[in-house]
Amino acid sequence: MKTGQKILVVDDEQSNTLLLSEVLKDAGYVVDSANDGFKAIAACKVRTPDVIILDLHMPLMGGMAVYQRLKKEEKTSHIPIIFLGSREEPVPDIVGDEPGNEDIIFKPVQPAELLTRVKSILREKALRDELRKKESQIRELSLTDSLTDVRSLRYLQEFLKLGIKQGRRYGVPLSVVILEVDNHKDLLKHYGQKTADTVVAQIATVICNQMRDSDIVVRSGSFEFTVGLTVTPRDGAIEVAERLRTSIQDANFRADNDTVSITVAVGICQFAPHMDDEGKVLLSHARAAVEHAHQDGGNRSLMAE
Repeated sequence: MKTGQKILVVDDEQSNTLLLSEVLKDAGYVVDSANDGFKAIAACKVRTPDVIILDLHMPLMGGMAVYQRLKKEEKTSHIPIIFLGSREEPVPDIVGDEPGNEDIIFKPVQPAELLTRVKSILREKALRDELRKKESQIRELSLTDSLTDVRSLRYLQEFLKLGIKQGRRYGVPLSVVILEVDNHKDLLKHYGQKTADTVVAQIATVICNQMRDSDIVVRSGSFEFTVGLTVTPRDGAIEVAERLRTSIQDANFRADNDTVSITVAVGICQFAPHMDDEGKVLLSHARAAVEHAHQDGGNRSLMAE
């Protein structure tokens, strides 16, 4: 555990606040406390916590009202929150921008459960903070494909380095899906480069409309896209690949005055510990699967083994 991590405990019951604070302090955390929602918001402005333990059912300003206020401020919008609930009270729907950024435990809180939840949510926060920092650094670089407005190969290289680092350190799964247009040489020969490029741009739109914010879409070749899937094992990657393949198969694309059908060959690979740190082996395995899919007639997804 990293020492010095700050936790804010918010509960209108002083006995509960003291109990939770002592448990967390004994575990090595720096703990602040507040006994109402207004003081909690003020405390966050003075010293931003790494995690907030927040009672849902408080007078004056309940936990959900505090949560909504914090989400509106840039400084506090990314703070993960563990809600304290009561089994006798209804639990509100909590839909955050970042999966894993909110959790709930019920009173009476068991110390072991509290520490397990705190450790887990801090681990998720560390992953997100590292990714956010890297994204901020590479946002300054020119990492967007001018034709399709998706990411470029350089961005993919940085993304894979970070994802593989997290995979080795935390065991977080990382997968890639590569899609290449079937018979793209025929498309180019029949319509020419300019029109073929407009079709590629349309394919990029179809792909991007299917993806989560945490994933990336990269134009990795003239008629090829690579999708980087965070926190996604092989089964999830296969599901994404098939969804993308069928979406492209079912779409209509404009080429000059024609409506054309497009299919893609898809290769899938999940990162494994024996692979290199830059993702070269990961990508080569996925591309090999793409080639096999082409050889098998195209319009299919294959998992690299």
